[in-house]
Amino acid sequence: MKKVSLKQIKNLTPAEKASFALLIANLVLKGLSLISGPVFTRIMSTEQYGIVSTFQSWLSLLTVVVTLNLSQGVFNNGMLDFKKDRDKFQFSLLFISSVITLAYAVAFFALKKYVLSFTGLTESMVVIMLLYFFFVPAYQLWSGRQRYEYKYKALSIITIVSAIVSLILGVIFVLNASTDNQAIARIRAMEGVNIIIGFFFYITLAKKARFKIDWNYCKYALRFNVPLIPHYLSMYVLASSDRIMITQMVSASATAIYSVAYTVASVINIVWSSIEASLSPWIYENLDKGNSKEVKRVTIRVVAIFGILCMVATLFAPEIMRILAPKQYSEGVYAIPAIAVGVFFTAVYSLYMRIELFYKQTGFATVASTIAAISNIILNYIFIKLRGYIAAGYTTMVCYALLAFFHYLNTRKKGYSYIIDNRKMFILSLTIILVSFSIIYLYKYPVIRLTGIGIVLIILFIKRNNIIRIFKLH
Repeated sequence: MKKVSLKQIKNLTPAEKASFALLIANLVLKGLSLISGPVFTRIMSTEQYGIVSTFQSWLSLLTVVVTLNLSQGVFNNGMLDFKKDRDKFQFSLLFISSVITLAYAVAFFALKKYVLSFTGLTESMVVIMLLYFFFVPAYQLWSGRQRYEYKYKALSIITIVSAIVSLILGVIFVLNASTDNQAIARIRAMEGVNIIIGFFFYITLAKKARFKIDWNYCKYALRFNVPLIPHYLSMYVLASSDRIMITQMVSASATAIYSVAYTVASVINIVWSSIEASLSPWIYENLDKGNSKEVKRVTIRVVAIFGILCMVATLFAPEIMRILAPKQYSEGVYAIPAIAVGVFFTAVYSLYMRIELFYKQTGFATVASTIAAISNIILNYIFIKLRGYIAAGYTTMVCYALLAFFHYLNTRKKGYSYIIDNRKMFILSLTIILVSFSIIYLYKYPVIRLTGIGIVLIILFIKRNNIIRIFKLH
């Protein structure tokens, strides 16, 4: 049996090996995150835990503005267009983000009083952010290239080791901090590890490129990614504004409860991120060769399996919430089905957008995401007031579905919609919504719900070989 398994592993394509290894690494990463949840919700007050969540929300927003998200969007296109000069292309992107970070650092110290008042952050938190913006993009660019080239060993090891070190240091720092300083202690441990790793890869990328910048690559990147900035900002609004609005409209404690619920559902997002990391280069390469039928066949099957995973997450929600946090967090379970469906629609929209990015059609992404983001803010403002913070999960889900629909319309208008199986995608989306919301009513009937879980797991086990074949990218 062992020999057969090893033979099967050796026979996997580089894309399959990379996808599998990165999936395992990211599942370990999220597993450690889930372990850290119960730890930090018990050793930190809900207010301090909420401050950390708010810091992470601001970090997500400002990352887009300061670094231009150059490791996203333009990166895969550059890997394809500049195959023979990838080192210099990477360092050129890093140079752009470094210059912009320095400019924002000058602006912060000139307007420090106003920035701290507006964000509610401390000076230490902002300094940590600036260090993050300067060094961490180097690691993101390096890891992006590892995924694109299906090199998984070093990336998998670094992913797992950094997560373990961050968790251990986080616990040590928080336990040795005063009650009022627990949040900054957690942030220093969490981002300090990322900054150190980023510093190492900053030097690595610079040396490989021999410290040479190609201004044509800089122009290429700016021309591609700058129009996408409103899109990335809008996606931030969809992903994080709910927590900022809950803090402002309800309390930091409510944000903490909602954040735990969001963590449970976002476990599945890690799975999709791992799949997409290998799926995206595969889509690019097949479209470049004209193999659109193969892309159509594989993508719908991958999304179908991901949809099932979303439903399983909602079935397990009460048990996971009990493990992750004390009883006062239990109300958050009712936000999980909507958040899980929202994550499913991020997978749907990202497939359509991947097609748009391949054909360098970046303009519509900004329009679609801006409409969805504004809708999210308006709906959050209305329904958080009417129904409380749980409503934020449902308003965000609606806006992700709207975003996916917009991208479908655009690919149809541009003549690229044939690359995705739209009919099956619609039926699948409707099924996921109906089943996930039906599960909410089973939370009061654990025997029926656990029976359902058992049936799903048995079916997945029986069909395991079919599922494995779906994820084989050939």
